[in-house]
Amino acid sequence: MWSVLKFCLIAALVLAGAWWLAALPGGVTADAGAYRITASAPVALLLLLAVVGLLIVFLRVLGGLRRAPRRFAGWRSERRQQAGELALQRGLVAVAAGDASGARAAAVKARTLLGEAAFVQWLTAEAARLSGEGEQARLAFEKLTQSKEMKFLGHQGLLRESLKAGRVDEAARQALAAEEAYPGGAWTRGQRLALAVRAQNYAAALRLTQEPHERAALAVAAAQTAETPKLALGFAKQAAKAEPGSPVALAALARALRAVGKDGAARKTLLHGWKIAPHPLLAAAWLAPGATPLERAQAAAQLSAARPGHMESELLLGETALAAKLTGEARRHAEAALKAGNTDGRAKAILAALDGKPAPAIAPAWRCTACQAQTAEWSCTCPSCGRPGTLTPTHPDSALMATENG
Repeated sequence: MWSVLKFCLIAALVLAGAWWLAALPGGVTADAGAYRITASAPVALLLLLAVVGLLIVFLRVLGGLRRAPRRFAGWRSERRQQAGELALQRGLVAVAAGDASGARAAAVKARTLLGEAAFVQWLTAEAARLSGEGEQARLAFEKLTQSKEMKFLGHQGLLRESLKAGRVDEAARQALAAEEAYPGGAWTRGQRLALAVRAQNYAAALRLTQEPHERAALAVAAAQTAETPKLALGFAKQAAKAEPGSPVALAALARALRAVGKDGAARKTLLHGWKIAPHPLLAAAWLAPGATPLERAQAAAQLSAARPGHMESELLLGETALAAKLTGEARRHAEAALKAGNTDGRAKAILAALDGKPAPAIAPAWRCTACQAQTAEWSCTCPSCGRPGTLTPTHPDSALMATENG
């Protein structure tokens, strides 16, 4: 309804205007040399309006022609920008897929279309890295460090190239520069942690992680390499705080306590640890190195009393009894350990020694939770993958449930 009313209103206004224009009195006369042009006022007014309209159209066309080169250049620039961005996208996919030739082709095209933009420099560096051209990659990453927004990626690339070339000191410098470029980044912190562990700077590594298992392992390593017994005790306390039930941490704490003359506290720590989770490391720290075999057997009895019937208690009693030539006791405890679930070969080794037979192979005592590699000795980092704090005992924590023990 409103559309019909609007149309009628506009039509009425147009008719009224035309009526008014046609009713204008008078005329217009123009002399041009020998020619005279005479027209009525309505016709002259219409001619004037037509001339003004033609002039406006002419000026618009002229302005469009003047702006045409600039618009064409802008159109070409936009097309180049779009093509360059498409090349960058293809280059990113090629880098993610490990396609060196694809990444290189995309980098060349992107550089041709977009120039030396920061993202183009990164793509060029990554293409060179994938192609094994280390020097070109290094130069491209160094150039990228001059970009305010992309300098982190430049230092990241230089760090990787330094590690690949075995330049550990240079890698450490690049890690610090990457931290400055992007403070608090998890990737950078992980790289700095790995470099500190690689350099055996365990005190610095401790400041770079809050993971309990990593802190415990690094603190034990720091205690083992500390310059003074007091420093070693401080690190050992950090290890026990990070993982209160860890036999590795408790054994390190006991050794550190003993080193500063606190034998009673060391014994309490080991007894506490044995009650929680008996382990050969705790037994090794409990037994005095210079004691006679009989004295060691007596000391083993004191420790195993904290967790009677446990598999590790039976193994400790059996091994010390064998060393003290208490054959009956050694056999009894070895058989008890087998009943408790010992499967790593230690109980069978005791029985083999008693029977004069070759000892069976002992299964690795530690397993890495990250790469599943196994090793015989504990260390701060996995010998296979190098990650800190991932070694855990492989044998089960089971207790002997024999009827004769109640």
